[in-house]
Amino acid sequence: MRKFVQGESTNSSSGSGGVESEDPTQSEGNSGKRSCATVEEMGEVFREVFWKESLRVRKIIQNHLVLSGASRVRDLPPEQFCRHGFVLGKSSEAGFGNEMYKVLTGAALSIMLNHSLIIGQTRKKYPFEDYISYSNISFTLKEVKHLWRHNDCVSKYGRHLVMRTDDFGKPLETSGLCSNWREWKQPIIWFQGTTNAVAAQFFLKNIHSEMRNAASCLFGDSEVLQSRPNVFGELMRVLISPSKDIEEAVNWVIGGKEDPDITLHMRLLMNRSVRAVQAALKCIRKALQVLHFDYELFKGKISTDINESRSSEFRVKDWSPTPRWVAFVDFFLASRAKYVVVSGAHRLVGTTYAQLIAALVAAESLAWWDGLWQSPIPRDINRLASYGVD
Repeated sequence: MRKFVQGESTNSSSGSGGVESEDPTQSEGNSGKRSCATVEEMGEVFREVFWKESLRVRKIIQNHLVLSGASRVRDLPPEQFCRHGFVLGKSSEAGFGNEMYKVLTGAALSIMLNHSLIIGQTRKKYPFEDYISYSNISFTLKEVKHLWRHNDCVSKYGRHLVMRTDDFGKPLETSGLCSNWREWKQPIIWFQGTTNAVAAQFFLKNIHSEMRNAASCLFGDSEVLQSRPNVFGELMRVLISPSKDIEEAVNWVIGGKEDPDITLHMRLLMNRSVRAVQAALKCIRKALQVLHFDYELFKGKISTDINESRSSEFRVKDWSPTPRWVAFVDFFLASRAKYVVVSGAHRLVGTTYAQLIAALVAAESLAWWDGLWQSPIPRDINRLASYGVD
């Protein structure tokens, strides 16, 4: 068994490799009795319903793309194209987890509204384009503008290409709970400030049954824990993949061997002790072989081609001074785990970065993930209260 250890925010740069030891399932001198459950046993309660729900959502996404994917919509007759709607998913290049949720929330909303997805670009580049490849299922805003003019939507059908925005980051202004978005007439909708998994699921509590039903169809019954499918993992599965250079680095780490069984992700801010990571690593090495990406040893194309500007002080505190591309190698390497993702972080059980790793792993191997069990911290409870949710 191998173990991939990812320290997202540490200063240290330990070498790759690891040690092998005795079978960890054997007890410590107590006649072979085990004191803990296997991953499979812990997830048994979720297995049947969770897998069924995730496969159901996979089919919903596939059907949505047949009808509203860019390959079909761009060829619609003018009278149909000019009546069509779009959702914009736009992010900057700040923290990957938070920013990726903006795109994924746009994708989820496009399904709820039967719209097509636009992925926003900045200076003609997709978010994180140097590290991520995007599939061809979405539009760019530039293409939609061109098609709007080409189909003469304004003069023939009186439909101006206008955008309606809603900012989830402003609790007193967002209409996520109180408006029927399926009745909005604007061609483009932009749901801003959606930096985690919460925003899209707010529609489960919308006062309009049409919106609640659309959200429940995608996210399952909010009252039944086991019925919650892996929506964001399924969306990532069809939207993104590692760029060629990132894939090269991932394959270099694995070295032609099997994918890792387990991923451990520890987020540790620069101003905090590294003892937690060191303790976890020491414990794991007693039982497992450890696989770790040491970016300073990698001499692939991406390590020399991408010239990054000096990191901001905030990013150094949060992520360490390591080059940005390393986080994406770590992400796609971690998402190759065959069985389980383990996450630990200050204040949070799992960061948005770790949540997306687990979601992508679950989408590839149809596993359960303990994001279902996470409880909100006081900050989250207070934030929900600001929206009027008890």
